Amino acid sequence: VAGLRVTLVGHASFLIQVAGLNLLVDPVWSERASPVPWAGPRRINPPGIAWSALPAIDAVLVTHNHYDHLDLATLARLRARQPLRILAPLGNDAIIDAALGQGATEALDWGDSRALSPQVTAHLRPAAHWSARGLNDRRMALWGAFTLATPWGVIHHIGDTGYGDGATFRAIRAEFGPPRLA
Repeated sequence: VAGLRVTLVGHASFLIQVAGLNLLVDPVWSERASPVPWAGPRRINPPGIAWSALPAIDAVLVTHNHYDHLDLATLARLRARQPLRILAPLGNDAIIDAALGQGATEALDWGDSRALSPQVTAHLRPAAHWSARGLNDRRMALWGAFTLATPWGVIHHIGDTGYGDGATFRAIRAEFGPPRLA
């Protein structure tokens, strides 16, 4: 895709196609958002893109470690298809690397950026949220929103965030200008 196309997969999972890249944000293809496959919240609708129709993926962006955003089974399936570049906030790399192998993840702190191509850069920015995958790891990994600077405008994916006082949204506009898509 030469321009910009965004497809909803479900909940906060999106396929963003921009500047020739295929980017997945918070990909979840599992039937349940849970630490176990037989319990927990069940998917109501099928993914907006069938697995068989999914194009080759250039990068995966993970916003935080809740099970409805960080689906290790989906990441493992993606990695089995092809080499996979995964960007995630600090601390989430330990979770992903434990499942997929050391060095599977590029960890970003709030304020960090990574070039995805000469034309597209991913910026991790704070979000009004929190992290936890169990009872004793609340806020032990960062959470965030990804802002993509692209030739077709700024795309801001909030992951899961509350509005709060709106400061995080005003900061994105001040730093990047008004997003084309949020």
